[in-house]
Amino acid sequence: MKNARIRLGQEILRRRKAMGMTQEELASRMGVSRQSVAKWETGLSSPDIDRLALLRDVLQTSLDELIAPAGRELIPEPVPPAEDSVRPEPAGPVRNLRLLPLILGTLLFCCGLGGLAALWVLSRLHPVRLVDWDGSLHTGLEGYLMATGLWPVLLLACILLGCGSLTLLYLWGTRRKNSCPRQRCASRAVPVRHPARDDGNRL
Repeated sequence: MKNARIRLGQEILRRRKAMGMTQEELASRMGVSRQSVAKWETGLSSPDIDRLALLRDVLQTSLDELIAPAGRELIPEPVPPAEDSVRPEPAGPVRNLRLLPLILGTLLFCCGLGGLAALWVLSRLHPVRLVDWDGSLHTGLEGYLMATGLWPVLLLACILLGCGSLTLLYLWGTRRKNSCPRQRCASRAVPVRHPARDDGNRL
């Protein structure tokens, strides 16, 4: 009887995966919990006659194929990966290459910000009052740039600041995206096993 339950469970597992369904989806169609589907697939319990008929329709097969799949070997139960297994960080030149975009983005950001700060400091140290042909008065940073012709320096500083900011934002987003699966795996709660409850008659 135990071999029959295991064979039935392996056939349910095989057909569920072949249809691209998860245990939650199969449980929802069957009207049972995911734990019940897991017990069926591991041979701890088996569905009753009514649920076998529904299972046959959901998996699009026959009762004979479910109960006695001929000529098929048992599928080994997948072994979950160890939770404490951590991918080793690359060392040496590979790690240095990964740090290169971070260094470049930081350098561009600092150069752009430093250029803007330098122009602002110079405009404060050498104040300019420039009167235009129409009588408009230009002072502060604008007047200093118009008097000295350093508009290209301002443009270059803005470009460097923008490129550095975009690079750092991209690296931050990529790092956050890569760290999300690890956080979900680490925070995944271990299910508490309650006393076994059969959802149907055992074969």
